[in-house]
Amino acid sequence: MKKLNIGKADFFGFSNGGTTTLQIAIRHPEIVGKLVLGSALAKRNGVPVEFWDFMSKATLDNMPKELKDAYLTVTPDTVGLRTMHDKDAKRVINFKDISDAQLRSIKAPALIIIADKDVIKPAHALEMQSQIQDSQLAVIPGLHGEYIGEVTTLRPDSLSQADFVVPMIERFLNSVN
Repeated sequence: MKKLNIGKADFFGFSNGGTTTLQIAIRHPEIVGKLVLGSALAKRNGVPVEFWDFMSKATLDNMPKELKDAYLTVTPDTVGLRTMHDKDAKRVINFKDISDAQLRSIKAPALIIIADKDVIKPAHALEMQSQIQDSQLAVIPGLHGEYIGEVTTLRPDSLSQADFVVPMIERFLNSVN
């Protein structure tokens, strides 16, 4: 952001990117305007125990085809795909809880969004919402990321969620605090 001469920006992070967005807000609050946290994780207990077992067995072979195809469409580099997968899986497996004090330190307005059948437990999202001082929580019917049209959850009726959620995000980002 410094190189681009951008002093402050709004951040949208989905899933693993939501956790990254939390870390940006904690480590660099001076550059954060608003946060949109889509299916973000702050504590290991925020997902079912089975998730960690599944991630410990993650391989490029069992990575969703839609994600592999999307990567290779942008960058036709199978070595890069493997590197990205392995680094991302390792990052998830080695995830450490974000402390309550760190969550409470976030002062940027935040919109937390999850699906009611998300990987993230609704109680976890509610806990995050109670920790982040100026935050709102939206629980949308559907699956992990379906509310924004995430490629592995796309179904014909998924667009109706995105048609509702995208304007909600825009209103949040455009609102004056």
